[in-house]
Amino acid sequence: MTSASIERLHEHVCRIEGERHPQSSPEALKAAARYIRGSFEGFGLQVGADGFAFGGASYDNIVAVKEGKDPSAPRVLIGAHYDSVRGTPGADDNASGVAALLEAARLLAPESFTSTIEFVAFNLEESQGTTYRVGSRHHAAEARRKGIRYAAALVLEMVGYTDSRPDTQRVPKLIAWKRLPKTGDFLAVTADGQSKRLLEVMREAAADVVPELKVVLFRTPFRGWLVWQTRLSDNASFWSEGYPSVMITDTAFLRNPHYHRYSDTHDTLDYEFMAAVTETTVEAARRLANG
Repeated sequence: MTSASIERLHEHVCRIEGERHPQSSPEALKAAARYIRGSFEGFGLQVGADGFAFGGASYDNIVAVKEGKDPSAPRVLIGAHYDSVRGTPGADDNASGVAALLEAARLLAPESFTSTIEFVAFNLEESQGTTYRVGSRHHAAEARRKGIRYAAALVLEMVGYTDSRPDTQRVPKLIAWKRLPKTGDFLAVTADGQSKRLLEVMREAAADVVPELKVVLFRTPFRGWLVWQTRLSDNASFWSEGYPSVMITDTAFLRNPHYHRYSDTHDTLDYEFMAAVTETTVEAARRLANG
């Protein structure tokens, strides 16, 4: 089994790194989209743009497809957003997620599956004034309108930062009663009630391919509305449309002190951890795409 490449992950992060915002840095946002598209095409995947309008302008989600042997089988989606907030190079948020997405696509592209796999780089996940998750909400709503079925949407949201010192991990107040680690060196996987099966798939995948990776599973009630931190990424767009989805994350601002700051740079990230996360996601996708 081919392993995720630490060197490729590092290269992807460095190529995407830099403010990518629709108003303050629109050309950099477009350049990131071109890089993602070119990478997908280099893996031999079918690539297209899922366009949408927002604020009087047009934007694209970049979609690459690995066709399955059974077109009627529910699809598997792996996704990550590629925009950033103003004033940050956005290495962890979310060049890390995009790097893992691209490496997952490279690893899975040569293989054969029962289900179709979509690799989607979402645009405008970050806050756009009074709204956010614009690109993924469009994609999930269009899929529902077209009658597309998903077995899973695996969303990579900040997957590159660790801190092995004690007391470097914060826990949301509403789940502080759970005995969660206080050291920021684990991968968190969050599901809503309709997605709980995916937690077990992720746990088993990690145990089999990267047993050294610490994985913490959390199931949030009411599609995440009681623990608002679980709805801040693109997984919530799929929850809202009734699709099973998980957020795969290093827990963002609950751990990373560089979150949404100018210091969120490539040299702060843990690429061995990112490779382990990528391999876990790839193995979970394999199992889901083969039923």
